[in-house]
Amino acid sequence: MNTFLSFIYALYVTFLYVNPLSLDSPYETAEYFASYDRHVDSWENAELFESLGVDLDLNMDRLMHDAPFQTFYTDVTIGDELFDGYSSMMVEEPIQGDVIHIEWDAPIPDVTDKIVVLPMTEASFEARDDAYHLDHYGEVLNDEAANRYLTKLKEAGAAGYLITPHPDAQDEFGFVHVSAWLRFNGTGVGTETAEMLTDGQTVTIEPYESEMPYTEFVQTGTTDEEVIVMARLDSSGYGDHALTGLGGASILYQVIQAMDDVKTKATIRYVFLNGYGEGYEASTHYLGMMEERDVTTRTVMLLDLIGTGDTDRFVKTHGMKSYPFMDSAAFEDVEVRSLGVSILDEYRQAGIDVISMNDSLTASQDVFTEDDTIDRLSDDAMREHVDWLVEWLTTQ
Repeated sequence: MNTFLSFIYALYVTFLYVNPLSLDSPYETAEYFASYDRHVDSWENAELFESLGVDLDLNMDRLMHDAPFQTFYTDVTIGDELFDGYSSMMVEEPIQGDVIHIEWDAPIPDVTDKIVVLPMTEASFEARDDAYHLDHYGEVLNDEAANRYLTKLKEAGAAGYLITPHPDAQDEFGFVHVSAWLRFNGTGVGTETAEMLTDGQTVTIEPYESEMPYTEFVQTGTTDEEVIVMARLDSSGYGDHALTGLGGASILYQVIQAMDDVKTKATIRYVFLNGYGEGYEASTHYLGMMEERDVTTRTVMLLDLIGTGDTDRFVKTHGMKSYPFMDSAAFEDVEVRSLGVSILDEYRQAGIDVISMNDSLTASQDVFTEDDTIDRLSDDAMREHVDWLVEWLTTQ
Protein backbone atom coordinates (compact mmCIF):
# COMPACT_ATOMS: atom_id res chain seq x y z
CA MET A 1 0.00 0.00 0.00
CA ASN A 2 2.81 2.42 0.88
CA THR A 3 4.47 1.71 -2.46
CA PHE A 4 1.22 2.48 -4.27
CA LEU A 5 0.76 5.75 -2.39
CA SER A 6 4.36 6.73 -3.12
CA PHE A 7 3.74 6.06 -6.81
CA ILE A 8 0.59 8.21 -6.80
CA TYR A 9 2.44 11.04 -5.02
CA ALA A 10 5.30 10.83 -7.54
CA LEU A 11 2.79 11.17 -10.38
CA TYR A 12 1.20 14.15 -8.62
CA VAL A 13 4.53 15.94 -8.17
CA THR A 14 5.48 15.15 -11.77
CA PHE A 15 2.20 16.61 -12.99
CA LEU A 16 2.87 19.85 -11.09
CA TYR A 17 6.50 19.84 -12.16
CA VAL A 18 5.69 19.88 -15.87
CA ASN A 19 2.37 21.71 -15.77
CA PRO A 20 2.89 25.08 -14.03
CA LEU A 21 -0.15 26.45 -15.88
CA SER A 22 -2.27 24.24 -13.60
CA LEU A 23 -1.33 26.40 -10.61
CA ASP A 24 -4.64 28.15 -9.99
CA SER A 25 -3.98 29.11 -6.37
CA PRO A 26 -1.03 30.39 -4.33
CA TYR A 27 -0.95 27.15 -2.33
CA GLU A 28 -0.71 25.05 -5.49
CA THR A 29 2.13 27.31 -6.55
CA ALA A 30 3.85 26.71 -3.21
CA GLU A 31 3.50 22.95 -3.68
CA TYR A 32 5.04 23.27 -7.13
CA PHE A 33 8.00 25.30 -5.84
CA ALA A 34 8.43 22.88 -2.92
CA SER A 35 8.77 19.97 -5.36
CA TYR A 36 12.17 21.34 -6.49
CA ASP A 37 15.54 20.94 -4.85
CA ARG A 38 16.18 24.64 -4.31
CA HIS A 39 19.76 24.36 -3.05
CA VAL A 40 21.71 26.94 -5.03
CA ASP A 41 24.30 24.35 -6.11
CA SER A 42 21.70 22.02 -7.63
CA TRP A 43 20.75 21.78 -11.29
CA GLU A 44 17.09 21.82 -10.24
CA ASN A 45 17.54 25.26 -8.71
CA ALA A 46 18.90 26.61 -11.99
CA GLU A 47 16.12 24.88 -13.92
CA LEU A 48 13.47 26.37 -11.63
CA PHE A 49 14.60 29.95 -12.18
CA GLU A 50 15.33 29.49 -15.86
CA SER A 51 11.83 28.07 -16.44
CA LEU A 52 10.01 30.38 -14.00
CA GLY A 53 7.10 31.99 -15.83
CA VAL A 54 8.13 30.77 -19.28
CA ASP A 55 4.80 28.97 -19.74
CA LEU A 56 2.78 31.99 -18.62
CA ASP A 57 1.21 34.06 -21.38
CA LEU A 58 2.47 37.39 -20.06
CA ASN A 59 3.06 40.66 -21.87
CA MET A 60 5.58 41.68 -19.22
CA ASP A 61 9.27 41.55 -19.99
CA ARG A 62 10.96 38.56 -18.41
CA LEU A 63 14.63 39.06 -17.48
CA MET A 64 17.21 36.57 -16.23
CA HIS A 65 20.08 37.70 -14.01
CA ASP A 66 23.15 35.85 -12.71
CA ALA A 67 24.47 36.76 -9.28
CA PRO A 68 28.06 35.73 -8.47
CA PHE A 69 28.40 33.69 -5.31
CA GLN A 70 30.93 31.63 -3.44
CA THR A 71 30.09 27.96 -3.01
CA PHE A 72 31.05 25.44 -0.36
CA TYR A 73 33.28 23.81 -2.97
CA THR A 74 36.97 24.66 -3.16
CA ASP A 75 39.87 24.34 -5.58
CA VAL A 76 42.82 22.51 -4.03
CA THR A 77 46.11 22.93 -5.89
CA ILE A 78 48.96 20.51 -5.16
CA GLY A 79 51.99 21.38 -7.24
CA ASP A 80 50.64 21.87 -10.74
CA GLU A 81 47.56 19.67 -10.26
CA LEU A 82 44.07 20.90 -9.41
CA PHE A 83 41.62 18.91 -7.25
CA ASP A 84 38.12 19.46 -5.92
CA GLY A 85 37.38 20.07 -2.27
CA TYR A 86 34.26 20.61 -0.20
CA SER A 87 34.01 22.55 3.05
CA SER A 88 31.41 22.49 5.79
CA MET A 89 31.92 26.24 6.17
CA MET A 90 32.45 28.53 3.20
CA VAL A 91 36.10 29.33 2.47
CA GLU A 92 36.10 33.03 1.65
CA GLU A 93 39.80 33.78 1.15
CA PRO A 94 42.63 31.74 -0.43
CA ILE A 95 44.78 29.68 1.93
CA GLN A 96 48.34 28.56 1.21
CA GLY A 97 50.85 26.60 3.25
CA ASP A 98 53.05 23.53 3.46
CA VAL A 99 51.42 20.23 4.37
CA ILE A 100 51.85 18.58 7.75
CA HIS A 101 49.96 15.43 8.82
CA ILE A 102 48.72 15.29 12.40
CA GLU A 103 46.34 13.01 14.32
CA TRP A 104 43.54 14.49 16.39
CA ASP A 105 44.52 15.45 19.95
CA ALA A 106 48.21 14.77 19.27
CA PRO A 107 50.70 17.26 20.74
CA ILE A 108 50.89 20.22 18.37
CA PRO A 109 54.29 20.73 16.68
CA ASP A 110 55.31 23.88 14.85
CA VAL A 111 52.36 24.47 12.52
CA THR A 112 53.02 28.13 11.76
CA ASP A 113 51.65 28.95 8.28
CA LYS A 114 51.15 25.23 7.58
CA ILE A 115 48.09 23.38 6.29
CA VAL A 116 47.28 20.57 8.70
CA VAL A 117 45.98 17.28 7.27
CA LEU A 118 43.59 15.40 9.56
CA PRO A 119 41.37 12.32 9.08
CA MET A 120 37.60 12.60 9.26
CA THR A 121 36.45 12.03 12.83
CA GLU A 122 33.98 9.36 13.90
CA ALA A 123 31.69 12.05 15.32
CA SER A 124 31.56 13.95 12.02
CA PHE A 125 31.08 10.73 10.05
CA GLU A 126 28.21 9.48 12.20
CA ALA A 127 26.48 12.89 12.25
CA ARG A 128 27.08 13.78 8.61
CA ASP A 129 23.35 13.59 7.79
CA ASP A 130 22.10 15.28 10.95
CA ALA A 131 24.63 17.98 11.82
CA TYR A 132 23.79 21.67 11.60
CA HIS A 133 20.22 21.24 12.76
CA LEU A 134 19.35 24.77 13.75
CA ASP A 135 16.82 26.43 15.96
CA HIS A 136 16.01 30.13 16.27
CA TYR A 137 19.06 30.67 18.45
CA GLY A 138 21.64 29.15 16.12
CA GLU A 139 23.68 26.01 15.78
CA VAL A 140 22.84 23.16 18.13
CA LEU A 141 25.01 20.32 16.83
CA ASN A 142 28.60 20.10 15.63
CA ASP A 143 31.79 18.14 16.31
CA GLU A 144 32.79 19.75 19.60
CA ALA A 145 36.03 17.80 20.10
CA ALA A 146 37.17 18.69 16.58
CA ASN A 147 36.27 22.32 17.19
CA ARG A 148 38.45 22.45 20.30
CA TYR A 149 41.46 20.94 18.54
CA LEU A 150 41.06 23.12 15.45
CA THR A 151 40.89 26.14 17.73
CA LYS A 152 44.24 25.13 19.22
CA LEU A 153 45.72 24.76 15.73
CA LYS A 154 44.49 28.22 14.82
CA GLU A 155 46.00 29.66 17.99
CA ALA A 156 49.29 27.91 17.13
CA GLY A 157 49.42 29.78 13.82
CA ALA A 158 48.23 27.14 11.33
CA ALA A 159 47.11 28.53 7.96
CA GLY A 160 44.27 26.06 7.50
CA TYR A 161 43.37 22.37 7.40
CA LEU A 162 42.45 19.50 5.06
CA ILE A 163 40.14 16.64 6.08
CA THR A 164 40.66 13.26 4.41
CA PRO A 165 37.80 10.78 3.79
CA HIS A 166 36.56 8.33 6.40
CA PRO A 167 37.69 4.71 5.82
CA ASP A 168 34.03 3.64 5.52
CA ALA A 169 33.24 6.28 2.88
CA GLN A 170 36.21 6.44 0.53
CA ASP A 171 34.00 7.75 -2.28
CA GLU A 172 32.99 10.85 -0.28
CA PHE A 173 34.80 14.05 0.63
CA GLY A 174 36.36 14.25 4.06
CA PHE A 175 34.26 16.48 6.26
CA VAL A 176 34.28 18.01 9.73
CA HIS A 177 31.29 19.67 11.34
CA VAL A 178 32.86 22.87 12.60
CA SER A 179 31.21 25.73 14.42
CA ALA A 180 30.26 28.79 12.42
CA TRP A 181 32.12 30.81 15.06
CA LEU A 182 35.46 29.06 14.57
CA ARG A 183 36.69 31.34 11.74
CA PHE A 184 39.42 28.87 10.83
CA ASN A 185 39.25 27.84 7.19
CA GLY A 186 39.79 24.44 5.69
CA THR A 187 38.22 21.95 3.32
CA GLY A 188 37.51 18.29 2.85
CA VAL A 189 39.18 16.34 0.05
CA GLY A 190 38.58 13.08 -1.80
CA THR A 191 40.64 9.91 -1.65
CA GLU A 192 42.69 10.72 -4.78
CA THR A 193 43.67 14.09 -3.34
CA ALA A 194 44.44 12.63 0.07
CA GLU A 195 46.85 10.13 -1.47
CA MET A 196 48.75 12.96 -3.16
CA LEU A 197 49.46 14.81 0.07
CA THR A 198 52.94 14.48 1.54
CA ASP A 199 54.54 16.54 4.27
CA GLY A 200 56.34 19.63 3.00
CA GLN A 201 54.28 20.03 -0.18
CA THR A 202 52.88 23.48 -0.84
CA VAL A 203 49.08 23.42 -1.11
CA THR A 204 46.71 26.23 -2.07
CA ILE A 205 43.02 26.19 -1.14
CA GLU A 206 40.82 28.67 -2.99
CA PRO A 207 37.09 29.36 -2.88
CA TYR A 208 35.19 28.16 -5.93
CA GLU A 209 32.98 30.89 -7.32
CA SER A 210 29.90 30.31 -9.42
CA GLU A 211 26.74 32.15 -10.51
CA MET A 212 23.16 31.69 -9.43
CA PRO A 213 20.26 32.62 -11.70
CA TYR A 214 17.30 34.65 -10.53
CA THR A 215 14.28 36.00 -12.37
CA GLU A 216 12.62 39.38 -12.82
CA PHE A 217 9.39 40.43 -14.52
CA VAL A 218 9.00 44.07 -15.62
CA GLN A 219 5.67 45.85 -16.08
CA THR A 220 6.55 49.12 -17.85
CA GLY A 221 4.78 52.26 -16.60
CA THR A 222 4.38 55.73 -18.03
CA THR A 223 6.79 57.61 -15.72
CA ASP A 224 10.41 57.23 -14.65
CA GLU A 225 9.42 56.01 -11.18
CA GLU A 226 9.73 52.38 -10.07
CA VAL A 227 8.15 50.14 -7.46
CA ILE A 228 9.96 46.88 -6.76
CA VAL A 229 8.35 43.86 -5.14
CA MET A 230 10.70 41.05 -4.07
CA ALA A 231 10.30 37.53 -2.77
CA ARG A 232 12.92 34.96 -1.84
CA LEU A 233 12.64 31.57 -3.50
CA ASP A 234 15.83 30.47 -1.80
CA SER A 235 17.44 27.26 -0.54
CA SER A 236 15.16 25.02 1.47
CA GLY A 237 17.79 23.83 3.97
CA TYR A 238 15.45 22.72 6.75
CA GLY A 239 11.79 21.94 6.27
CA ASP A 240 10.43 23.57 3.12
CA HIS A 241 11.72 27.05 4.02
CA ALA A 242 8.13 28.11 3.53
CA LEU A 243 8.05 30.99 6.00
CA THR A 244 10.54 33.23 4.20
CA GLY A 245 10.62 31.43 0.86
CA LEU A 246 7.55 29.69 -0.50
CA GLY A 247 4.88 32.02 0.89
CA GLY A 248 6.07 35.28 -0.61
CA ALA A 249 7.23 33.77 -3.91
CA SER A 250 3.94 31.93 -4.41
CA ILE A 251 1.97 35.10 -3.76
CA LEU A 252 4.21 37.05 -6.15
CA TYR A 253 3.77 34.39 -8.85
CA GLN A 254 0.00 34.89 -8.69
CA VAL A 255 0.35 38.70 -8.58
CA ILE A 256 2.30 38.93 -11.85
CA GLN A 257 -0.50 37.07 -13.60
CA ALA A 258 -3.18 39.32 -12.14
CA MET A 259 -1.21 42.49 -12.90
CA ASP A 260 -0.37 41.66 -16.51
CA ASP A 261 -1.78 44.32 -18.87
CA VAL A 262 -2.77 46.60 -15.94
CA LYS A 263 -1.73 50.17 -16.77
CA THR A 264 0.34 51.86 -14.06
CA LYS A 265 2.23 55.14 -13.83
CA ALA A 266 5.24 53.57 -12.13
CA THR A 267 7.18 50.72 -13.65
CA ILE A 268 6.59 47.67 -11.44
CA ARG A 269 9.44 45.19 -11.14
CA TYR A 270 8.74 41.74 -9.68
CA VAL A 271 11.92 40.00 -8.52
CA PHE A 272 12.21 36.34 -7.49
CA LEU A 273 15.44 36.22 -5.49
CA ASN A 274 17.71 33.21 -5.12
CA GLY A 275 20.28 32.50 -2.43
CA TYR A 276 21.58 30.50 0.52
CA GLY A 277 18.57 30.77 2.80
CA GLU A 278 18.45 34.59 2.91
CA GLY A 279 18.67 35.78 -0.68
CA TYR A 280 21.56 38.15 0.04
CA GLU A 281 23.58 37.11 -3.00
CA ALA A 282 20.86 37.97 -5.50
CA SER A 283 19.57 41.00 -3.62
CA THR A 284 23.06 42.51 -3.41
CA HIS A 285 23.58 41.91 -7.11
CA TYR A 286 20.20 43.45 -7.92
CA LEU A 287 20.95 46.55 -5.84
CA GLY A 288 24.08 47.08 -7.94
CA MET A 289 21.96 47.04 -11.10
CA MET A 290 19.44 49.42 -9.53
CA GLU A 291 22.15 51.93 -8.74
CA GLU A 292 23.14 51.93 -12.43
CA ARG A 293 19.59 52.80 -13.54
CA ASP A 294 18.73 56.51 -13.73
CA VAL A 295 15.27 56.22 -12.20
CA THR A 296 13.46 57.12 -8.99
CA THR A 297 12.65 54.10 -6.84
CA ARG A 298 9.50 54.83 -4.87
CA THR A 299 9.93 51.76 -2.68
CA VAL A 300 11.26 48.23 -2.43
CA MET A 301 8.78 45.86 -0.81
CA LEU A 302 9.93 42.44 0.38
CA LEU A 303 7.26 39.76 0.85
CA ASP A 304 8.85 38.36 3.97
CA LEU A 305 7.15 36.26 6.69
CA ILE A 306 3.89 36.17 4.80
CA GLY A 307 1.34 33.57 3.84
CA THR A 308 0.58 32.03 7.23
CA GLY A 309 -2.42 34.18 8.14
CA ASP A 310 -1.30 33.99 11.80
CA THR A 311 -2.09 37.67 12.36
CA ASP A 312 -3.40 40.62 10.38
CA ARG A 313 -1.20 41.96 7.61
CA PHE A 314 1.52 44.35 8.80
CA VAL A 315 4.64 45.99 7.39
CA LYS A 316 8.04 46.56 8.91
CA THR A 317 10.04 49.72 8.27
CA HIS A 318 13.26 51.04 9.75
CA GLY A 319 12.40 52.99 12.88
CA MET A 320 8.69 52.33 12.24
CA LYS A 321 8.77 55.12 9.67
CA SER A 322 5.78 55.87 7.47
CA TYR A 323 6.40 56.82 3.84
CA PRO A 324 4.19 58.98 1.56
CA PHE A 325 3.10 56.03 -0.59
CA MET A 326 1.69 54.44 2.59
CA ASP A 327 -0.97 57.18 2.76
CA SER A 328 -3.03 55.29 0.17
CA ALA A 329 -6.26 53.57 1.18
CA ALA A 330 -4.63 50.14 0.92
CA PHE A 331 -2.49 50.88 3.99
CA GLU A 332 -5.34 52.16 6.21
CA ASP A 333 -5.57 48.96 8.27
CA VAL A 334 -1.92 47.90 7.96
CA GLU A 335 0.06 48.21 11.18
CA VAL A 336 3.69 49.41 11.07
CA ARG A 337 6.32 47.58 13.09
CA SER A 338 10.09 47.90 13.43
CA LEU A 339 12.28 46.32 10.75
CA GLY A 340 15.09 44.18 12.11
CA VAL A 341 18.16 42.88 10.29
CA SER A 342 17.14 42.13 6.74
CA ILE A 343 18.33 41.86 3.15
CA LEU A 344 16.74 45.31 2.86
CA ASP A 345 19.48 46.89 5.02
CA GLU A 346 21.74 47.46 2.02
CA TYR A 347 18.90 49.14 0.15
CA ARG A 348 18.06 51.41 3.08
CA GLN A 349 21.71 52.39 3.42
CA ALA A 350 21.65 53.29 -0.27
CA GLY A 351 18.85 55.78 0.47
CA ILE A 352 15.93 53.68 -0.81
CA ASP A 353 12.63 53.51 1.09
CA VAL A 354 12.12 49.86 2.04
CA ILE A 355 9.33 47.87 3.68
CA SER A 356 8.71 44.20 4.37
CA MET A 357 5.24 42.68 4.33
CA ASN A 358 4.40 40.15 7.04
CA ASP A 359 1.48 38.37 8.64
CA SER A 360 3.12 36.49 11.53
CA LEU A 361 4.62 37.79 14.75
CA THR A 362 6.15 34.45 15.75
CA ALA A 363 7.19 32.73 12.49
CA SER A 364 10.77 34.01 12.77
CA GLN A 365 11.27 31.61 15.70
CA ASP A 366 10.77 28.65 13.36
CA VAL A 367 12.78 29.86 10.36
CA PHE A 368 15.65 27.45 9.51
CA THR A 369 14.06 24.63 11.53
CA GLU A 370 12.11 21.50 10.64
CA ASP A 371 8.94 23.38 11.65
CA ASP A 372 9.41 25.68 8.65
CA THR A 373 7.04 23.64 6.45
CA ILE A 374 4.47 24.26 3.76
CA ASP A 375 1.77 23.24 6.25
CA ARG A 376 2.28 26.63 7.90
CA LEU A 377 0.91 28.41 4.82
CA SER A 378 -2.75 29.29 4.32
CA ASP A 379 -4.25 29.40 0.84
CA ASP A 380 -6.99 31.77 2.05
CA ALA A 381 -4.43 34.15 3.58
CA MET A 382 -2.25 34.05 0.46
CA ARG A 383 -5.24 34.77 -1.79
CA GLU A 384 -6.07 37.81 0.35
CA HIS A 385 -2.47 39.03 0.05
CA VAL A 386 -2.63 38.65 -3.73
CA ASP A 387 -5.81 40.74 -3.82
CA TRP A 388 -4.30 43.38 -1.53
CA LEU A 389 -1.10 43.68 -3.57
CA VAL A 390 -3.02 43.91 -6.85
CA GLU A 391 -5.24 46.64 -5.38
CA TRP A 392 -2.22 48.62 -4.17
CA LEU A 393 -0.02 48.14 -7.24
CA THR A 394 -2.85 49.17 -9.58
CA THR A 395 -2.72 52.66 -8.05
CA GLN A 396 1.04 53.11 -8.52
